[in-house]
Amino acid sequence: MGRSASKREQLDLLTTNYNYKMLVGETVLRFLLLKDLIIEEKPAREKGRPFPLGDLAAWVGFSDAVIEEKGKIKLWGKVEGKAIFYSAHGPEEKSWPEEEFYREVEMPGALPGMEVKAHGRICYLGEEEASMEAEGKVLYQLKIEVEVLLSVADPHQLNVAIGVKDVPAEKIKRGVITAEELLGEKVFYLTLKKEYEFEEELIFVKAINYYIKGFSWNPEDDGVSFRGELVTILYYMAGESSGFRENRQQFGGKIDFAGLKKNVEVRLFPRVGYVTYRADGKVAGETAFIDIFLRAKRVIQQDVVCDIQGFAVKKEQLLLPKTTGVLKEPLEIVQKLSFPYPPGITAEPGYLVFLDVAALEDKIEVAGTLEKNIYYLPERGVEDPDEGEKELLPTVLKVKGDFQNTLSLPGAGKNTASAVYLDMDAVEFAPTENATLMVSRALLEIKTWEMQELSVVIPYRVPLGTSMVVYSARQGDTMLKIARSYGVLPEVIAEANGLGEDTVLEKGQKLLIPLFF
Repeated sequence: MGRSASKREQLDLLTTNYNYKMLVGETVLRFLLLKDLIIEEKPAREKGRPFPLGDLAAWVGFSDAVIEEKGKIKLWGKVEGKAIFYSAHGPEEKSWPEEEFYREVEMPGALPGMEVKAHGRICYLGEEEASMEAEGKVLYQLKIEVEVLLSVADPHQLNVAIGVKDVPAEKIKRGVITAEELLGEKVFYLTLKKEYEFEEELIFVKAINYYIKGFSWNPEDDGVSFRGELVTILYYMAGESSGFRENRQQFGGKIDFAGLKKNVEVRLFPRVGYVTYRADGKVAGETAFIDIFLRAKRVIQQDVVCDIQGFAVKKEQLLLPKTTGVLKEPLEIVQKLSFPYPPGITAEPGYLVFLDVAALEDKIEVAGTLEKNIYYLPERGVEDPDEGEKELLPTVLKVKGDFQNTLSLPGAGKNTASAVYLDMDAVEFAPTENATLMVSRALLEIKTWEMQELSVVIPYRVPLGTSMVVYSARQGDTMLKIARSYGVLPEVIAEANGLGEDTVLEKGQKLLIPLFF
């Protein structure tokens, strides 16, 4: 023991403060909620059938997001929304009570004490089935697909050795810390308004599909400027006519974000939250709500001392994610619909029924199923033999399409983790012999990484020979942060103090730190 202490005393470490917020992992979580909306009013009707619901809108809120055990995030949140109901007396806005949800998410490398951030939004909102009537009530079943952009960050506050005096170079083992630093996340909300005129007075109007085309951004010193085009497709009933109408409008803006430099990577995730229409005589007033999520990060590198041969040095084991690649691939799903090409046809954005990503040796396999409703107009000029009136409401057909892609990614393997983002684009239709061809387009983006462990030498903070110290907790301290400062395991401190590893510490709380010297 005396020799080890002597050798420790002889070490003259050159150190640097290593303070940064490492991005441990990120993921896109998607899940489906079903919601019953019951309305006790007489609906407007077309050929005896209740009108479908008009425009729908919903938004997501979170009550908590925590890491209570290794590799697992727990999420609590809620979804709220509203719908336009076309009653016999005209359109009315109806809200529905909040729908609570709880989810558990696997995240390699996540540990108690790390920071969790979650941004939720709606990526699909529609009716599951046709409305049902009973006892004077109308039941609408809503299908809501929620998208959550999740990130886990580890705030490192270490004093690490980068060199040592009077020790031969061959006795010093070195390494390089390479990690992604999370500089920040921000949400920007954009509302667009526009009016469209029709030849006759509107009876019914509803947004069928909406998406963003040509979205681009440009980082600047004080923020990120962006631009794109909003495409909306609505269905209308005006007088004795009905049909689909495509609208387009340009948009742009700037998100304030100070400190963006050339070595900073900025990623924007835009999403159309919802589109609603207000019918006023022959004018449809469009309101579109766009959600733009920004994540800024940079790659940092630091040369460090990992070990010194022949010396009992104090070490910290860093668990670091290493990015293995980012893939951006266009996705195209081609389907043949078993009816002749109609006079008018369009489709909803659709939602993911299933998505699976598997990392194999030097490649990534992606498989999934996309479901959507197709809206098409019946042939005009064909009269109902009973009513003698033309059909105004479109025919709705639910279809599913499977896709499977194998993408090359050198370095991928069985230990590779991944985050997948799917951005839906246009749906195109074309006539074929006695059938209709539908092509659904999307952009598939996959980021992959592996967790790696690196040992670094850190200086002693207490006198040599000390076996126990008393520590007074500071604001924002966690077991993990304190354990790293003293080079011990979080569970050791927790056990010595009769606490759990996830215990929330109060400012000024006294803790015994066993050092085992």
